[in-house]
Amino acid sequence: MGKKFFDEIELFLFDMDGLLFDTETIYVEYGREVAKKMGYTITKEIVEKTTGVVNDKARMLFKEALGEDFPYDEVMGTVRAHIFELAKKSEVPLKPGALELLEFLKENKKQMILATSSDLYMAKALIEGKDLAKYFSHFVTAEDVVHGKPDPEVFLIGAKKAGVAPEKTAVFEDSFNGIRAAHAAGTFPIMVPDKLKPTEEIEKLVYKKFNSLIEALDYFQGK
Repeated sequence: MGKKFFDEIELFLFDMDGLLFDTETIYVEYGREVAKKMGYTITKEIVEKTTGVVNDKARMLFKEALGEDFPYDEVMGTVRAHIFELAKKSEVPLKPGALELLEFLKENKKQMILATSSDLYMAKALIEGKDLAKYFSHFVTAEDVVHGKPDPEVFLIGAKKAGVAPEKTAVFEDSFNGIRAAHAAGTFPIMVPDKLKPTEEIEKLVYKKFNSLIEALDYFQGK
């Protein structure tokens, strides 16, 4: 089953944060620390709502939850600078199986595109820090979209850049908004949960759910 599906898919779109890189842990934990020093508590509910969304939408959601005075740009600026420094030193860990899966797809001549809500500046720092650029034909980042996830635009742009129909495309995502976007784009959403376990709504939208990228690789290999 997995091998047949794999053979039929021509394009693999990859989210970045929380899927290829363990950045969400840093965003959440370091972000909570920075916010706490300023007298704010970032709850699990806020994390769930803002995971996988573009910066402008996240700012709005944080201010809705914590008040208009919440210094979102200052907090995120501090967190992003911290992650960027780690990325440049290649100190942001890859998720288990990420490298093996990318290598397997490359060996099988499958096209791969990075499709992330992060900006190009951050995406390049992380990808180049781990020497992953060679796996991707294109990057689609925050600068390329008008509407961020859960809107399907980011994945539709990716499929268009590759010249592949959405129904021949699989999308790897960890966030609820990413899965909603992948489903709306008419692709095959594959979820590898990071911080959040899928809800009933999300379970209905996914094509497959794996506990890790290693499990996904095993599936494609027909194990």
